[in-house]
Amino acid sequence: MSKENQEREWEESWVPSQGGPGLETALRAIHESYADMQIGRVAPEWSDAQTRARVAEVDLSKAIGLDAATREAADLMQHGDLLSASARCFGYFNPTSAWPGVIADLLVAARNPQICVVSHAPASAAMEREVIRYLQSCLGFPEDAVGNFTSGGSEANGSAVLVALVRGNDGFATQGVRAYPKPPSFYASADSHLAWIKIARAAGLGADAVRLVPTSGDGRMDANALRAQVIEDREGGWSPFFIAATVGTTNAGMVDPLKECRAIADEFGLHLHADAAWAGALILDPKRRAQIAGIETADSVTIDAHKWLSVPMGAGMIFLRDRAAVHAAYSVATGYMPAGDGEDAYITTQQWSRRFLGLRLWMMLRASGPAAYQRTFDRQFRLADTLRAHLLERGWVIRNQTELPIVLFEDARHDVDSRTLADALEADAQTWLGCVAYEGRTYLRACMTSFLSQEADLKLLLDRLDAVRDYSFKNK
Repeated sequence: MSKENQEREWEESWVPSQGGPGLETALRAIHESYADMQIGRVAPEWSDAQTRARVAEVDLSKAIGLDAATREAADLMQHGDLLSASARCFGYFNPTSAWPGVIADLLVAARNPQICVVSHAPASAAMEREVIRYLQSCLGFPEDAVGNFTSGGSEANGSAVLVALVRGNDGFATQGVRAYPKPPSFYASADSHLAWIKIARAAGLGADAVRLVPTSGDGRMDANALRAQVIEDREGGWSPFFIAATVGTTNAGMVDPLKECRAIADEFGLHLHADAAWAGALILDPKRRAQIAGIETADSVTIDAHKWLSVPMGAGMIFLRDRAAVHAAYSVATGYMPAGDGEDAYITTQQWSRRFLGLRLWMMLRASGPAAYQRTFDRQFRLADTLRAHLLERGWVIRNQTELPIVLFEDARHDVDSRTLADALEADAQTWLGCVAYEGRTYLRACMTSFLSQEADLKLLLDRLDAVRDYSFKNK
């Protein structure tokens, strides 16, 4: 092949064209993925060793063309990955991505706007701001609050900690922790998501700054223990500055006592943060808003759109009341950035290069509206109630008490270990459950988060559970 033809070949493969390489193959692979989500196996077909061996066989120094490369990547993912987007995968909080959100990602990837400053992409920046403004109104935050998309809940929670450190001592923005006369400390439930440890390290506080407050025995932070710990730390040479209340815990879907946390925060002058990464989606459902009552009183809130709002991964959100503290924490002035309007994302977040994540939710809301989310929540709450009822009928025991659609349970008929059952279900490959530690024991956990899940999927789960329980008991 001549050099000219070689150049033409790679140029054509880099630009999509009607009937050109890759386009139809990619669309077909996406369509097949959605079919797999409804009827295909959940667990990987290949073992970890097989997957690693197949990937190792690929020679990245040799091109195979766009069509073949697309088929190769789709095949590796189809056979080597857990299909967490499946209607029958009940073990994760990162469910199926709805098609409008996927289209949004395709549009953004193609046009590739940089929205760190409004003048670089005025339309994209304006759309993302409008999504944030709408969600802040649903949350009950004031119009002058600051909201931004993040890579996920960990970045959002880290942003809240940084802003809270500035609020606690305005010298922190220039001096760091040296501005505090005593080492800063902050508080989260022992059953919270332990990204807090990483956040403390990244903020220069160290893991010792994190106080994991005991629960009340039901997976919720013990408010009395929280208050006692704050007092002990104030008297013992620490500077308490931040309380992280979880709204929908990862293990069991519990909501920390927000009213009591707010009162303690006010009593001691602390920043109250609500980590509502999953359950915060209910701000779009007026019927169920009472289940997360008190979230609107927080000084900052984390919500992950890629969890219960069914958009692709990597779409966290942070909402912060104190605009001045946000600017003190993040604002910089440079000679190579155009003058903005004081709200540009590069001066209100850690990120500089910023992907247009907000289009995912913009497309979801414009295509179907909040009513579609409300109908989805209706089904998922109904499925959780159905699962609870059938589990009890079949000799299982429910171990968490939450209104949210998360069901924690274990075998009561044969006393078969929950981890054994989870492993057997994964090997069976037709369904998938989580297995978590909660209040000193290990339980199976079913999350109703995929909009594709139906009663037929529950029936299959229940039947497979009974089958692996009986088999495991006979082979103990």
